Amino acid sequence: MTYKDFSRIIKDKRIEAQISQKDVAFMIPIRASKYNKIENGKQEPTFFELQRICQILNININEIFNIKIEQIHKYYD
Repeated sequence: MTYKDFSRIIKDKRIEAQISQKDVAFMIPIRASKYNKIENGKQEPTFFELQRICQILNININEIFNIKIEQIHKYYD
């Protein structure tokens, strides 16, 4: 799983929950334009933002860390 996969996961979860990008951004809180970049894989969230996104969208944060670990292994292998 890659960071792009994470982006798809949060987008799918947000749509499933029928929450707008603007509303998620407000709840984090960050600018809607930054959340859009996060959701589209153009910017990585800070740890705090990642925690809030996972809380808001009911995503298990441990799964997200597995994505990061896989990316690190690919880089160093």
